[in-house]
Formats: sequence, structure tokens, C-alpha cells
Amino acid sequence: MGRQAKATWIGDDGLAAVTLHLEWGGLQVSGERHARLPRSAMSHVRAADGVVSFVADGDEYRFRLGASASAWADALTTTPPTLAEKLGVAAGRTVAVRGDLPVAELEDALSDAMRVPPFEAELVVVVVRDPDELASLPVWFRECGVDSPVWVVHGKGRQSTAPRDTAVRSALRESGWRDTKVSAIADSWSATRFHPAKAG
Repeated sequence: MGRQAKATWIGDDGLAAVTLHLEWGGLQVSGERHARLPRSAMSHVRAADGVVSFVADGDEYRFRLGASASAWADALTTTPPTLAEKLGVAAGRTVAVRGDLPVAELEDALSDAMRVPPFEAELVVVVVRDPDELASLPVWFRECGVDSPVWVVHGKGRQSTAPRDTAVRSALRESGWRDTKVSAIADSWSATRFHPAKAG
């Protein structure tokens, strides 16, 4: 899901009200100023007197976060789990995939898993790009005998044309599936994990 907070950007040219959004790939800053800073570019991260500071690409960044400054410094320096770890895809695990995977990161995350038919899979990954694909999922699950956890990869953000989380949850909850976890995939893609309804 990521970490988000309101902050004050302390710059050489004054203060700016911003929102910090930390995902596994890096830090996105929006508001009165904007920046996208990959984790790999950050160094010398520290927290003091409610301010988080770090160096990225030779420039120093300072954000006033108050009491949460230490927690943010820890989050910036902690190696995030890989996408494979977030999805629960261990090497050798059996996975079924429906639809074309939309980003290379997802291809990489599933690369060590063994591809099998849906009824044999320990985990199923489904990509929905339009409302018709989403509407067909419950029937496809029944026809294929899917009774394992399913990650539904769907759109994220206003610019995405694919169904987003609210539509996906509504469609699958009506069919008895329970959503249990969410994972970011890329800027315009996310995934929600569902479990089938318990028998009886």
C-alpha cells in the first residue's frame, strides 16, 4: 500500500506544503512542489528535531514531519519487500495466469513460479483491462475449478482505463469472494487478493 503523510518541504527558496507518498520504488512528492525520487538514489537519511533529511542525486532534501520523522527515516532506509514477496510467490510455487501481464515488474515477480492450469494452481493471477473481463471472472473461476487465492490485477489512479479497486471488489464480493490484501504493482496498476467463499 505504501506510506503517505502531509509535510513541509524546507528548501533554499522557502517552505512548501507537500504530500509525501512512499512506495516500494521510491518517494513521490506532490503539492506546492513536485519530485520523484527513487530509493536507489537516496543516501545519508536521518531524522532530527522532527525533520527528515537525505541526499538524492547530489541534492539535499529536508521535510518537516514532526513526531513521525523517525518512522519515515526508518521507512526510507528499510529495504522493501520484492513484488514476488508481496504477492507470496516463492520459487517453485505453482501459478496460473489469465491475461497479458501489463508490466515487466509483474513478469519478473512470476518468473520463478511454475505455470500450471488454474485448477492445479496454488495461486492465480488475473488481469482485468475492461468491464467485460471483470464481469466474466466469477463464471471463469467456476468453470476452471479455481479454489485457491486469486490476485486480480486492476487499474489504479484516474488515468487508468482498466476497472479499479472499487469495481473489482463489488463484482467479486457479489460472487462470494473475500478481499484480503492489496499490493501496488506500478504507477497505473494495483492488485487485490481474493479468497473463495468457504463451503457451507
